[in-house]
Amino acid sequence: MLDAQGVDGVIQLAEMGKAAAQVGWLMAREILDEAALADFILRALPQPGDNDPWPRRNLVLGALRSLPDDAKRERILRQLKKKLPQAAFADLLLLAPFRRSTWLMVDKLDKASRQAYWEGVAPDWIHESDDESSEAVERLLAAERPRAAFASIRHKTDVLPATLLHKLLTKMAEGGKDKEGTYQLEHYHVEQAFSRLDKSNEVTLEEKARLEFAYIDALSHPGGRREGYGIPNLEKYTEANPSLFTQAIVWMYRRKDGGEDPPEWKTPAENVQHLAERGYKLLEAIDRIPGHDDLGELQAERLLKWVTSVRETCAELGRGDIADVCLGKLFAGAPEGTDGIWPCEPVREVMEEIQTEALGSGAHTGLYNSRGVHWRGEGGGQERDLAEKYRKGARALQYSHPFVASVHTSMAKTYEHEATHHDTEAGIRRRMR
Repeated sequence: MLDAQGVDGVIQLAEMGKAAAQVGWLMAREILDEAALADFILRALPQPGDNDPWPRRNLVLGALRSLPDDAKRERILRQLKKKLPQAAFADLLLLAPFRRSTWLMVDKLDKASRQAYWEGVAPDWIHESDDESSEAVERLLAAERPRAAFASIRHKTDVLPATLLHKLLTKMAEGGKDKEGTYQLEHYHVEQAFSRLDKSNEVTLEEKARLEFAYIDALSHPGGRREGYGIPNLEKYTEANPSLFTQAIVWMYRRKDGGEDPPEWKTPAENVQHLAERGYKLLEAIDRIPGHDDLGELQAERLLKWVTSVRETCAELGRGDIADVCLGKLFAGAPEGTDGIWPCEPVREVMEEIQTEALGSGAHTGLYNSRGVHWRGEGGGQERDLAEKYRKGARALQYSHPFVASVHTSMAKTYEHEATHHDTEAGIRRRMR
């Protein structure tokens, strides 16, 4: 093709097919010498009025990215710089490998051309250099393109210093100038980044917690308990600061007494819906029961102190009953005790201390919802098994923890009613056959 029709024939071939980048790659690696390659690239650049410039752009991209020798590529680019206006040369650099050698050339352009490059470049994943990965992130953050920056290191977030990774995740949460719909975040890569950050001592608990709260939609799961990274630092921060749990309740629920919240608790009118949603996410996502000691053991005294703080403040804010409902839902996620019965002993002690109808209602709702999606057969056999489980719990706790036993009894009645309902439905279906 090159011998018969020259460079124009090669360009025409690239425009006809869907392998322009491969054509450019072969021309640079196997056919053309350095001088001829510079001329080829110059002639292959898109022309004014091209309906579709991408075949030519891909041809050039393939040629520039095929060269394993950075020095050779830089010599070719320097030749082309002499023959092109700065804006056109900046556009050409968008097709060069996303590497420091290219960025240094960009640095020598005028301000408008530098800005055009950093606003338009599509960053590659940098394989070779960890330092270049960090530099790429810093440069893209300076251009207010945090999602593009994350895309360039998403497969190896562990190469970034923890402080830079924290900065990157923070800037992503704040937004940026990346076009809407581009560089979508993948759940796996976000969790990997948070796992990396979680192991660092360079970022404080509060900083980690704030970041987990900003990403709570990605890290939590509707209905609460889940496998995966979760929000461990936000849970620990809430454990140390019960006012955050209270704040979530204030965001979600209005005062029962019709009063007005003091300024420090008042929700800005323009943020009512947004903060209500954030409060709901937080209350649903918390899995860790507060009240652990330095050894990680849950202690009834610590839990009671935390719960008392929440209940007293919520009562002052006209939300006492709903606070108990929320606490009941939280306690529903407690582990079983040493006897194999829900909840564990410290939670039992605190529930017996409170003994309100709202707390029991919240616990009942939380336990019922914790069943989640399930497969069922015909009839109410599964529900009868669950009813028996809770009947057993009620019998075991009826003397030592009567209030908790009453929650078990309530759950047993609910599942007995459902079992009867499913039995009736199954009988109707059989008769209709």
